[in-house]
Amino acid sequence: MIEIDRESIVPMYVQLASALRERIRRGEIPVGRRIPSHHELEQETGGAVSRRTIKSAIEVLQAEGTVQGVQGKGVFVVAMPAGAPEDGKSYG
Repeated sequence: MIEIDRESIVPMYVQLASALRERIRRGEIPVGRRIPSHHELEQETGGAVSRRTIKSAIEVLQAEGTVQGVQGKGVFVVAMPAGAPEDGKSYG
């Protein structure tokens, strides 16, 4: 489940992008793997976000070079987020 705080001053798309980035950092979604679809993300947030919000979150991750869309296939992790351990594991 992805928690989205509707009352936060942080925009919902930024919260969602951060949650996905953290999953990638932890290795839950490894490089080469597809991230959840729009429909799956909608369900994981309990319907808290719209498809536009999901699209905006994915655009943030694409702009930073973490994910890349493949027409008709989905959106795939292509690189670890900046500042993540290279093996994808969290330390500390």
